[in-house]
Amino acid sequence: MAVTPTYPGVYVQEVPSGVRTIATVGTSTALFIGRTGKGRLNFPVRCTSYSDFVREFSDSNAVGDMARYVRLFFLNGGTDAYVMRIANGATFASVTLRTEADDPALELTAKQAGALGETIRAAVTYAGPRPEATFNIRLFRWETDAAGRRQAVDVEEWKNLSMDPNSPLFAPDILTQQSALVNAAVAAGAPAATNGYSQSGRPVSHPGNGGGVISAWTQIFGTNAAAAGNQFEISVDGLPYIRVDLGSIDVSSLDDSSVANARAAIADEIRDAIEDALAAAGHPGVQVDVQLLAGPPAVAAGEETSVLRISSMASGDIFIRPAPMEDLAVPLMLGTEQGGLEVGAHAGRRPAPTGITLRMSRDGAWQVLASRQQDSVTAIRLDEQQADGSFAPVDIPVDLATTAGGEPFYRDNLPASRTDNNDGVREKLARIRDAVNAYRVEHNRTFFWTAEVWGNRLAFLPASGDDNWIGSFGTLPNADDLGAVANLVTRNVRLYSVGVSGTAGLQDPAPAVASDGTAPTAADYEAALPIIRREVDLFNLMVLPPDAEPAVAMTDVWGPLSVFCQEQRAFLLMDPPTAWTDAQQASTGVAALRAGLVADHSAIFYPRITIRENGRDVNVGPTGAIAGLMARIDGTRGVWKAPAGTEADLRGVVGLERRLSDRENGIINPRAVNALRVFPTGIVNWGARTMAGDDDFASEWKYIPIRRLALMIEESLYRGLQWVVFEPNDEGLWAQIRLNVGAFMHGLFRKGAFQGQKPSDAYFVKCDAETTTQADRNLGVVNIWVGFAPLKPAEFVVLYLQQMAGQIQV
Repeated sequence: MAVTPTYPGVYVQEVPSGVRTIATVGTSTALFIGRTGKGRLNFPVRCTSYSDFVREFSDSNAVGDMARYVRLFFLNGGTDAYVMRIANGATFASVTLRTEADDPALELTAKQAGALGETIRAAVTYAGPRPEATFNIRLFRWETDAAGRRQAVDVEEWKNLSMDPNSPLFAPDILTQQSALVNAAVAAGAPAATNGYSQSGRPVSHPGNGGGVISAWTQIFGTNAAAAGNQFEISVDGLPYIRVDLGSIDVSSLDDSSVANARAAIADEIRDAIEDALAAAGHPGVQVDVQLLAGPPAVAAGEETSVLRISSMASGDIFIRPAPMEDLAVPLMLGTEQGGLEVGAHAGRRPAPTGITLRMSRDGAWQVLASRQQDSVTAIRLDEQQADGSFAPVDIPVDLATTAGGEPFYRDNLPASRTDNNDGVREKLARIRDAVNAYRVEHNRTFFWTAEVWGNRLAFLPASGDDNWIGSFGTLPNADDLGAVANLVTRNVRLYSVGVSGTAGLQDPAPAVASDGTAPTAADYEAALPIIRREVDLFNLMVLPPDAEPAVAMTDVWGPLSVFCQEQRAFLLMDPPTAWTDAQQASTGVAALRAGLVADHSAIFYPRITIRENGRDVNVGPTGAIAGLMARIDGTRGVWKAPAGTEADLRGVVGLERRLSDRENGIINPRAVNALRVFPTGIVNWGARTMAGDDDFASEWKYIPIRRLALMIEESLYRGLQWVVFEPNDEGLWAQIRLNVGAFMHGLFRKGAFQGQKPSDAYFVKCDAETTTQADRNLGVVNIWVGFAPLKPAEFVVLYLQQMAGQIQV
């Protein structure tokens, strides 16, 4: 847009030049389609080295020659390839993980179809900042090394996952989108969310009457000087944390006619304070439920305890953290970090942890644990491996009596306690953990348990044994065995198994073994084409490695795949049929291969090549090596150079299935079968004809370099002229098109892509009123004519020698 001058001075404006550089597209990206030993099914994976291929698909040749072909491609100069694994009837390994309440939770399905998925294992833990709301999952595969030992490979660690669909760490989304091993989904029949809650870890002792309740809670958050603090910060239903101040509550005027009434009255006051703070923060209408629950037995005779619980009313979460001043969260043990119990709304939907754990998400489980007498546990009973490899229980002594005899778990004697010495549950669990881990250090060859504390949970994780092994757990004396308390302990397998091998614990294995499938059919090849069209931006060379047990003759798929190559401006490379045992069969049999084939977009090479593997010779098709050779010649000489001749040596090849003589070469070459020859310079490609290159056809696309050069020009101009769409269709546009296309063609001319001494002999670009009539313009059409004079290979070099007659002296 022109500048409108409004003041005296100099105005500067940049004017577009109309030059839009047209880049030359790549010419040697290969696409391999066929069966592999493993890998993602029905999805093209980009590989820039043979190592990339092995990492994704393995180097196994058991199901076909894919690994050999890809290796030869990179050995011969290839640098970029897509590999697409296809198979017929391949199935996926899967398993459904169950909750601690034995309900369906999370379905894991192997990312890759086939038996490899059966080797995937998963370990679930609840360690983390919110052990009763989130979970962690460790995924890996078992792989057997050369010594026959299993080792974990492809290990993945996913932390703090949630079963809340609104969480950014929603487990099914995270695993499906980011894991290389599994997809995940909420299992059918999974339980619904509940109301999450935050429960104080401090039982407040008081006389067994209403007045005693009021008096005790006055000491906790009342307005008198004895109050420890009256503020905390709370997050309700995922909302930001807000500050709550309980200092304004006048507990002295509450109903103290009974313990139940006093508890309800105090709970109502706390609820009102929280909801008022929510409303003041811009969240009116958000509600919570507050209760003072009957707690574990009090220490003093005639007294009781009460425990504060704050719950969501909308199937959300409640999380509490300390306030920066006048804090009540630490003294009252509100929040996980302070020793409280915070059970998320989706906690009951999580997969159960592997190994053995004390289950705190069950309502009342914490009270059961907190009420145990300190001398009721004198030893932990777990399994230890015996000399014969079996497991038998072993008793590990523990000393939990940290206070006066007979006091419950929740009492401690920690100095300078801010909780009035009520943080005993975490203290006792830590003592048990330390005793078990010390025993492991002493018996590390036979005892494989590791103990951990997750908030108010105690976990025992086995590091050895069968994947489906479920260890035993108990405490001594037997009369007070924690392992016998109903629903307190979750016993689960050592590792979840994706597939049919998971036969115990809280998992539902798949009904059938995952299958690698069988050799692809013609339908499988054709089904791959829409996926390639969608997922692959550009490929130039298509290679079809044969299957070890083919279900379809390649002649049946070459036709539709050559049509696809024509649509994608690519070129199909074809291996010779194994039935061709001599030049005569090749020369007479090639005609039958052209039925249904786009001949000028394909080429065939004969004979098969010989490679050496593990000390033996193996004959394979040549097209993997030919694709790499084309990439090498493209890089050093250009796509217009025939990938043949003495410089077109095949690398990684030790011989040919059949050596051809000059005369045999002369039989197959006129029929457009490209010969591979053994010369003193090496094993070379000695042909450059397309399947349309039979001498009888007189095709203008007789030679491979001409066809591939035209495809490169077409693709480059197609991409480089996208800007033309919707531009005004007049001489200004035509001039820009001539400028940009002409610059592109001139660049190729200067590189030697065309014949001719000057540009006018080598190419032309025409776009004007002659190519685009008024009728075309009315239809929104612009016509561009581009012509070029290709360099045809010197296929036949004829020498004329003349002997000079002896000079006769006169």
